[in-house]
Amino acid sequence: MIIAYWRPDLNAGIWIALFWAVFTATNLLPVRWFPELEMWFSSIKVLTIAAFVVFAVAVAAGASQQGTIGFAYWHDPGPFGHYILPGVPGQVLGVCGVLIQATFSFQGTELVGSGAGEARNPRKTVPRAVSATFWSVTSMFVLTIFSIGLVVPSNSSQLLRGDREADSSTREDASASPLVIAAVRAGIPLLAHAINAVLLTAVLSAANSNIYSASRGLVSLAQEGLAPRWLARTSTSGVPRQAVAITSIFGLLALLNLSPVGGNIFNWLVSVIAVAGLVTWGCICLAHLRFMAALKAQGVVREDLPYKAPCQPWLSGYGVGFIAIIILTQGFAAFIPWDTTEFFVAYLSLIIFVVCFVGHKVSMRTRVIPLRHVNLRPRQDL
Repeated sequence: MIIAYWRPDLNAGIWIALFWAVFTATNLLPVRWFPELEMWFSSIKVLTIAAFVVFAVAVAAGASQQGTIGFAYWHDPGPFGHYILPGVPGQVLGVCGVLIQATFSFQGTELVGSGAGEARNPRKTVPRAVSATFWSVTSMFVLTIFSIGLVVPSNSSQLLRGDREADSSTREDASASPLVIAAVRAGIPLLAHAINAVLLTAVLSAANSNIYSASRGLVSLAQEGLAPRWLARTSTSGVPRQAVAITSIFGLLALLNLSPVGGNIFNWLVSVIAVAGLVTWGCICLAHLRFMAALKAQGVVREDLPYKAPCQPWLSGYGVGFIAIIILTQGFAAFIPWDTTEFFVAYLSLIIFVVCFVGHKVSMRTRVIPLRHVNLRPRQDL
């Protein structure tokens, strides 16, 4: 879709095949190349966001063909759209309706923890990386959304180009991005092209990091005996080639975009993956609550740990509660009116998790470990 902004005449399969091959090959390179590539990708994104914030403030102050905007769009049409119902109830449903897309966008920050096994000095570098990741991601998202709200009205017709219910005459392309729309409305088409190019690097960065994180997840499962042992094998340079290959195969699902219903399938995948991510983060929060309870039961002082998460256990409890609410309510649209397909799309990941969890407990006959018996000894390789 992003490349279609420049070349709508080219078949998307060309770019799918090209990028699939490039990032499969990139993840087969020695591990030291991954942080190098991500550093450049991330630097481009951070600099662009900083520049866009300055640009948005300047445009709102009157430095464009639109004149002085100020906070006009906060009053007319207002920051909240309506979804399904009119008035305030529709605005509330609108907020609820985008929680899954927001979840999908925020997922991936756990990658900083996935890299601990390959860091040279994780006891020092990982705590700093965790803190930096939280503050940088939070500030960038908030500043970006704030800036967009200044210069793009919430009822802009261009924002609807990505709507799967839009008529066929409306071409889906990257002009649906509010960053690009802001540049076009300001009368700076050259900037729109530059922003679109940065969006492309952001998407490619996501592809690169997702192959990395997913393949390392397979390695971790294999090392714990929860996946075939051969997936844990690595090359002399530390690359789990088999795990990377298995992960990359799933990237071929992108070819579904060549189908007329590719947009619907993409929306379904976003929903399924976002809920799966919420389930994962809920389990992380629960595991942390159990970890803290085990520390207390065994008389271990948190100050002795290499990293002490702030505001605990309250933040983990907040995470569990809010995640549960989102998971259970995010499929509300399937009930208004009832839609069986949408229902299963919304709750498929939750159903799979429950089946796998119960099946594992029954087949492996595992029990909840008493807090006093939880193994709190640090790993020697860390």
